[in-house]
Order: sequence, then structure tokens, then C-alpha cells
Amino acid sequence: MKIVNLISGKDLGGPKQTFLHYSDNLRQLGHQVTSVIRPKAQLEPLLKQRKLDYVLLDYPRTRFPLLKNIAVNRLKQLFSELGADLVIVHKPIDAALARAALPENCQLILILHSYTAAGINAADLLICVSPVLADFARRQGYTGALEIIPNLVELNPTEPISRPPQPIPVIATMGILRRTKGQDILLQASAILRRRNIEFKLVIAGKGRWHKKVNKWIQQLDLSAITQRLNWVSNQDRDSFIDAADIFCLPSRGETFGMVVIEAMARKRLVVATRCGGPQGIIEHLNNGLLCDINAESLADTLAQAIALNAEDYQALCEAAYATARDQYSPITVRQKIETMLRSQIEPNIVQPLIKH
Repeated sequence: MKIVNLISGKDLGGPKQTFLHYSDNLRQLGHQVTSVIRPKAQLEPLLKQRKLDYVLLDYPRTRFPLLKNIAVNRLKQLFSELGADLVIVHKPIDAALARAALPENCQLILILHSYTAAGINAADLLICVSPVLADFARRQGYTGALEIIPNLVELNPTEPISRPPQPIPVIATMGILRRTKGQDILLQASAILRRRNIEFKLVIAGKGRWHKKVNKWIQQLDLSAITQRLNWVSNQDRDSFIDAADIFCLPSRGETFGMVVIEAMARKRLVVATRCGGPQGIIEHLNNGLLCDINAESLADTLAQAIALNAEDYQALCEAAYATARDQYSPITVRQKIETMLRSQIEPNIVQPLIKH
């Protein structure tokens, strides 16, 4: 098939990683894939690195009628030039625009990453990255075809080596600095741990609108001496960042999946995550990680529980975490799910052009 994989965001958040993985894995399945990104998108060097075909397309991402017509016309011209059989989008607003621009007999898949209902009914097929998102879509009245296909994590060819925790354990977190990501909950929990005289170090990586707030809270909670602040961790530095930690913490108030969870598990690191949606579908408490409620006291108790683990139990949890990432979220596993989805949901509906004799 000729497939157009389109995303309009310019940062490198979770949906952009998934976009990249889809382009790569669809190509490995033998399809002709063209990635479409907007100018100045941070994905461009990653597409070049993987030698993936891509097109830069500047269009207004809006529902305002006049600008929407401009966007639809530009998308329509591109889809026609590429002879698209299938268009995949990763934002509901792009689904509405793409639907109006689709060539005849071309189908539309929306990969849903967020709790956003506007635009989901434009898709021929909705792919949800987690069961909680599928439940959300149905509650919002979506009645069309739906598949649950999780995000994937790219495993290092060399299996990581399990190790016991360091004498003073390092708790690390990584994400956009904003309320939904819960950095304030983690900082409050860290202050509780300090009051309990529990030794640890804290590393917070990320950028965002809460940058100044996070730095201020570190000082106000008297955590400066044990806390290291880093900016956004690049793809090439992600493994080393995770490897330096003993506990990876996801303190979010809401996650539809939690890419960083499976990234940490793939490096044999113990994950402590809040019960914020997506992580409950990945982590089985005290089997391959730890879960807590969305408040500082519960997070502090669970981090204390993780720190108190003996080396044998700690490493057993890390090994189980890796097995989960390998068996459920590896490229091979997810690629098979994508292939099955295409064969059952998309290919039977593609009308082949008549051959003239």
C-alpha cells in the first residue's frame, strides 16, 4: 500500500515517537510510506537518520473555516500526488482536516494518544494506544471500528545488565514540566522522604511551562542539595539517563499510555508510577514494578518501599520489567499487531484500480 503518515506537532513528545515507529515499521512490512511533518519539526533529523522518506508541508492546523479550506486544499494536493491508499494521523484535529482531503477509496486511521474527542468520528479506524483510551472513545460516542495497539519500545541489541541499587539510590523522572506530569507531587513526596531520614538523590529532566515553578519548589522544599535538574533528554542520551537511575518515577496526574514507563523497563529499571491511567495496563504491582495513588503521601510510601527492597528482590522486579517490555512492547510484537490490523481492517476495503486491456 501507499501510506501517508502525518503528524502536525513539532516537539519530540510521546506521539511523535510513535509516529516515527509507525513510519519505520510500516516500511519494514513492505509498504511505501511517506512521512509528512511541518517545517521546523524536531522529527526531521530522526527521519533522515533512519532514511525514511518524508515531505515538509506547511498548513494551518485550525477549524476556522477560511484557514481550514487552505489546509484541506494543501493536504488534498499532497495525498493526490502521492497516490495514497491510506492516511494515518496522530491528532484528532488532523483527522478532521484529512477526512475532507482524502482521495476516493483512500482510508483514514487516527491513532489516539490523548483524551480528545473532537474529530475522532472522522476516522475509518480508531487505534487507541491503551484500554483506558478505548473506553474513553466509546464513552464519547465513537461507534466505528476500533483497535488497541500499544506504543512500542526499541530494545537495544545487547540486553542490559541487571545490577543492585546504589548505596544512595537515585530516583529519576523525565517529562514535560506541567501540571499533568505531576512534578510537584514528586517533589512533595521527596520532602516527606527527607523528613523520614531516607537517603536518596533526585534527578528531574524536562522542559516546559513549569520550569520556573519546579526550580522554585526545589528550593522551597529544601531539596537543592540532593536534586539535579536537567533539560530535555535527547533520544541518543535516553538510555544512559535511565541507566544512571535506580528507580524511575512517573508521578503523573493523567497518562493515556506512558512511553517512559516501557523505556525504563526496557533498561531493567524499577518503575514507580501513579495509577493515572496508562501505567495500570503495563505495571502489575509488586510483579514488574510498583503503583501508587495520585498524591504525595502515597508516592512517598511507595518510593520508600522501593528503596527498602533488598538487592535480590529489586533485581527480580527489574528482570520482570524487562520481560514485560520485551514480550509485549517490542517492535516485533507491535509490528505483528499492526500487520494483523491492516489485513483485517484496511486491505479488504481498498478498491484496486481496473486494469485496461
